[in-house]
Amino acid sequence: MLRICQCIRQLFIRCLNIFKYTRVENVEKSYQMESVSRDIESNMNAELRAHEDSFIQNPENKIEEFENKANFQDCEQLIDEETIRQFIDDIPHISFSQSELIKEIGERAVVVFTQIIDKMDGFELLEKDEDFNFWIKYVETSEKFQIGIMKYTYTLNTSIDSYIEFMKDLQLQKQMDNSIDAFEKHYEDINFQINYLRYKKIMFMDPRDFLYIKYTDRKGDDCIEISKSINIDHFQPQELPPKQCTRALLLLSGNQIKQIEDNKIMITTYSECNMKLKLKPVMTKQASKNEIKKMVKRYRDHFNQ
Repeated sequence: MLRICQCIRQLFIRCLNIFKYTRVENVEKSYQMESVSRDIESNMNAELRAHEDSFIQNPENKIEEFENKANFQDCEQLIDEETIRQFIDDIPHISFSQSELIKEIGERAVVVFTQIIDKMDGFELLEKDEDFNFWIKYVETSEKFQIGIMKYTYTLNTSIDSYIEFMKDLQLQKQMDNSIDAFEKHYEDINFQINYLRYKKIMFMDPRDFLYIKYTDRKGDDCIEISKSINIDHFQPQELPPKQCTRALLLLSGNQIKQIEDNKIMITTYSECNMKLKLKPVMTKQASKNEIKKMVKRYRDHFNQ
């Protein structure tokens, strides 16, 4: 019986630790982990008591079942909508030396991404095709900025490994997209990078730049790439931006990549970005779709050559 209780408690403690991420700013302006709300912990304790009763009824089968389910996919169901929203809206304040914190942010972002990637509430379908689908919706902030939230799917004739290497080549990305003014890698570890991206002035929009984490979670024939904006004190890009450049916020962007044939992948993208624009959605939604289609064409041309 002791082994049963220990097994249950170990699993639920592991799940709880994943989601204890409410930030606390210390004197050095870095963020640590803080206990999440008592409601979540109370719910988990109730769940724990229920599973203890179930273990008493059929202990051996339940131990095997719990050991098989001790992974992120099961734990992620414990996140509520408020917690997801809080994580997306928060822009963590970090330093280059905090590699463990950067990894934790990436891991949490993967869990949040898997929670929201299939939710379609409020999205408008702008294009549906065999190899390209595009949906969009908008959320208005208290400052009256219009945040565009896009979802789109497309295929590329390549492998996951080739795609990952392609995306790591920032100079190649810059060469392929004339709207990019600067694309710089400022830190790299095994599965994450800190990148700086700046776009030129285009039509109604002055230059915009991003400072963000890029985190990759690879599992066999599936892969998730996550990007999220961060703040770093006294950060300076290698190429200084123009005076009118505005720091935009990549609240959460992710690619779910699946190998569907030997040389073909399916990519499903979620992108929530605050470009700090107050233009009405009717003025930007078709332009957003067209820009994504141009990007997909550049990628396809690259892999088909």
